[in-house]
Amino acid sequence: MMEKHEPERVVILGGGPAGLAAGKVLADHGRPCTVFEQDEAVGGLSRTHSYQGFLFDLGGHRFFTKKNELDQFLRALLADELIDVARSSKIYFRHRYFNYPPTLLNAFFGLGPITSAQILLTFLREKLRYQKPAIVTLEDWMVSQFGRAMYEIFFKTYTEKVWGIPCSQGSAIWAAQRIKGLSLLATLKEAVWPGTKDRPVSLIGSFKYPAHGIGRISERLAQEIRKHGEVRLNSRAAQILHDGRRVTGVRVQTRDRQSYDFPGGRFFSSIPVTELVQNFDPPAPPEVLEASQALRYRDLLIVVLLFDAERITQDTWIYIPDPEIPFGRLHEPTNWSPAMSPPGKTALVFEYFCFETDPIWKEPDGRLIEMTRESFRRIGLAPGAADRIIGGCVVRAKKAYPMHEIGHEQPLQILQEFVNRFGNLTLIGRYGTFIYNNIDHSIETGIQAAQNLLGARPAGTGAIPPDEYLEVKYE
Repeated sequence: MMEKHEPERVVILGGGPAGLAAGKVLADHGRPCTVFEQDEAVGGLSRTHSYQGFLFDLGGHRFFTKKNELDQFLRALLADELIDVARSSKIYFRHRYFNYPPTLLNAFFGLGPITSAQILLTFLREKLRYQKPAIVTLEDWMVSQFGRAMYEIFFKTYTEKVWGIPCSQGSAIWAAQRIKGLSLLATLKEAVWPGTKDRPVSLIGSFKYPAHGIGRISERLAQEIRKHGEVRLNSRAAQILHDGRRVTGVRVQTRDRQSYDFPGGRFFSSIPVTELVQNFDPPAPPEVLEASQALRYRDLLIVVLLFDAERITQDTWIYIPDPEIPFGRLHEPTNWSPAMSPPGKTALVFEYFCFETDPIWKEPDGRLIEMTRESFRRIGLAPGAADRIIGGCVVRAKKAYPMHEIGHEQPLQILQEFVNRFGNLTLIGRYGTFIYNNIDHSIETGIQAAQNLLGARPAGTGAIPPDEYLEVKYE
């Protein structure tokens, strides 16, 4: 039975930062909206989890923006909850820890004169090429910006661990978006003239962070929406109902297996666009369904180790490119905010980049915790700290990162053209647009979509312009 609501009620699919930001803007203007989120809490990948008094994010998410409007939006939302965090990152290479991004003294002297000379020579060779090669793959882009030696030493193994494919199969579009402005030349410039006005985002020295985790952004947005609208948890958009020209409603399935149809006048979707088109009723054309199968995501498995210690590291992120170590990155939430752990205790969050079809995804939690403990001992980060582990937990996050593989543009275009047939459906956020963006950009797409609907901006999808900066993924 179809519930009766205002015909122009806005239905928002997905309770992550993008959908919630759109809902807040609408609620602030008195526009009725309903957000459907399939999990038991809002936030998606930007949710802060709690376990035995410890708080942790899925990998650590910072908020940084160059845009005053977004900065003011966040400050108004979180008021006195924001703290400043100094960025300090390391990369584990050849059984040693280097600053990341590599600094002049740390990397060059640490690697020795021969390797340092190779890095400089291959970089100069790329810059002095008379005929520049075409930049098509992720490998092409990194070699052009860092030289062959530094690419192979520092970037290749870690990037391939993150994505599970050779850099030669990754699209240069990802690099141009995610690490725009970062190069060996920029790194050297920062070492000589630190803090320059046009420094790449990856080299910023500090960032804002909510004292109780990045999930506070989504929690506060949901609180604001509930003043004038509603957020329904444990509610999945199982089917998208339409008449061929407009979306007419969604068939919602709850966690307890109940289902109902919910109508609306406008629809914003931040759920994976591949799932969106696969759930159309009547079904999308075969070529659209085929295109949706051609786009892939990288999944994320998180293992958290709890310690009876005040602090294990001094860093915000530590990168582990070594292929013999199964996890790819770790961070210590207490270094982001002391409120993330109980007094006198701390935790380390280890990220395993994988596909849900990989054997490690199906490993029992106890086995994953023990495997992480042993690998932690092997990297020598804090000798003796493994003996102070008092517990652990595991979180699995499907479809964490859209994969920008060579050739992904064509199937993505097919999906976008299909969605564009429906004048009352707008794609927002990382998953809706299939752009590997950050939390600030996801929030911006939601704000823009809502403002477009309210008439404050020209009509548009709310997507980030192709040349917009996107901070480096590894941060």
